[in-house]
Amino acid sequence: FPLFWFNMPAILKGWMDRVLVQGFAYDLSKAYDGGLLQGKLSLFSFTTGGGQEMYSKGSISGDIRYILWPMQHGIMHFCGVKVLEPHICYAPENVSEEKRKEMLTAWTQRLKTLWKEQPIDCSPDWYFK
Repeated sequence: FPLFWFNMPAILKGWMDRVLVQGFAYDLSKAYDGGLLQGKLSLFSFTTGGGQEMYSKGSISGDIRYILWPMQHGIMHFCGVKVLEPHICYAPENVSEEKRKEMLTAWTQRLKTLWKEQPIDCSPDWYFK
């Protein structure tokens, strides 16, 4: 998805609001590592409008991990889902055709080994270190 106003697009958020409901995805007594969707994996793959330098620690937008905290930790991890490292294509609209091809090749290569990846820590320490 395209990162849109530092979040997922409304249609994706609406889908999550309708599908990840109490009793199916979570129970207030069973959240995070005890969430109802234990054993599931999630991966956020998205594009940004700005370059990588705009989403680094100390930048105008802040570290991309800060932006991902509510989505990866507050939604997916809350439901018990293990979260993989995000796949981010920075500013594909503003780079050369060759760089866009490199982005697609990197995504293709990652998909080949995706099931072997280890989930991220998904604790505040990982996001805010």
